[in-house]
Amino acid sequence: MKESKPSKPSDLNTSSLFRMPWTNSDNAFSWLEITHRCNLNCDYCYQKNRADSDKDLLQLERELNTLMNLRKSDTLFISGGEPLIHPQIVDIVRMAHTHHLKPVLVTNGHSITPEIIHTLKKAGVFGFVFHVDRGQSRPGWIDKTEKELNQLRQAYADMVHSEKGVVCGFNITILPETLHEVPDIVTWTLENIHRVCTVSLIPVRVPGEEDPWDLYVRGEKIAFQDTAFQKNKYKNPSGIQLTANDIYSRVREVIPNFQANAFLGGTEVPDAPKWLFSNIIGTHTRVFGHMGPKAMETLQNGYHFFKGRFLSFLKPGFYSRAKLLFPLALLDRELGKTCRAFLWACFKNPLTLFKKVSIQSLLILQPQDVLPSGKQDLCDGCPNKTIHEGKLVSMCRVEEFMAFGDMVTFRAKETCMETGQAYGDAA
Repeated sequence: MKESKPSKPSDLNTSSLFRMPWTNSDNAFSWLEITHRCNLNCDYCYQKNRADSDKDLLQLERELNTLMNLRKSDTLFISGGEPLIHPQIVDIVRMAHTHHLKPVLVTNGHSITPEIIHTLKKAGVFGFVFHVDRGQSRPGWIDKTEKELNQLRQAYADMVHSEKGVVCGFNITILPETLHEVPDIVTWTLENIHRVCTVSLIPVRVPGEEDPWDLYVRGEKIAFQDTAFQKNKYKNPSGIQLTANDIYSRVREVIPNFQANAFLGGTEVPDAPKWLFSNIIGTHTRVFGHMGPKAMETLQNGYHFFKGRFLSFLKPGFYSRAKLLFPLALLDRELGKTCRAFLWACFKNPLTLFKKVSIQSLLILQPQDVLPSGKQDLCDGCPNKTIHEGKLVSMCRVEEFMAFGDMVTFRAKETCMETGQAYGDAA
């Protein structure tokens, strides 16, 4: 991975945003990884596809108990690999539900059917987050544009919506060559504000042998070929490492006044926009505005006060009742603007008052930055923690722990140091 240039705080004005109070021990989200098997082979995936990797119910219950002892959470993401191909997926969802968590499946959707959704809902599933984008080598969708892939996203969103009472979201990986397609994704997202409650846009960052770093684990040098990254077909010849700011700018091509309200910073650069949170309020034909930092702060702290944990997903029926948030406009300037825009629309067309107004979360993630010192700027208060051998580990680093027993670290290559080559100039 080439040296990253983190977005400047001023680019996104993180100083005016609410800093999410999530920590390793008290967080809105946790993950339960139930298998490393998958029915797709995404070009950029950091995991190895292991045929005999399904965890049994007893092992998963032990991991879940350990997770709950170490970390307070609201939602449990059940993931893989591909969780839907695990033979005990219904029992796993039921187990998570009995622990008073919100079980949400993170799936590529390739095996989903209306019958599976119905069965999992009866078992207690809270929702589905589908991973759909161009880098997946998905049968029947190879070489399709993101705009064309909106047809597949629509099919999944409609399928979940028809079941009722289940939330639907999407994770979408953004590549340098698909950055210009972000507006097509956002346009579709807004058109489905009544069906899709959350969308996460995640820029891909794939280390390569040509990068100016040697890899180490516990002080011992390791070969690039021994890592999970060596299997990747995806290469980045331009050397560009996408940032949250790149995606933020593209979103504003569709929503000119797009505003984030909260963020998670970095472990090395506290005001870096590692996770950006935005909540859009509108109908399927127009955006009235956003929820601002004060409203987010009120919801997070209020939910924690009454429930003892931080808020993740709202109840499915609440997303289409965004007007219930308007009283918070007394505290929140951005929500005040949104409320006034809605009232003005009602003045021009009184029937607008009776239209359904929804709230939709749009998240922008910025994976690790490698600083000139070789230190990695990770996500502070990482929501993506799981259990590996009894310890909390970030999902994006589990493969490293499985292969080497610890996290891979970076040091400048000796050739770069000898020639005085700048990190950003590496081939």
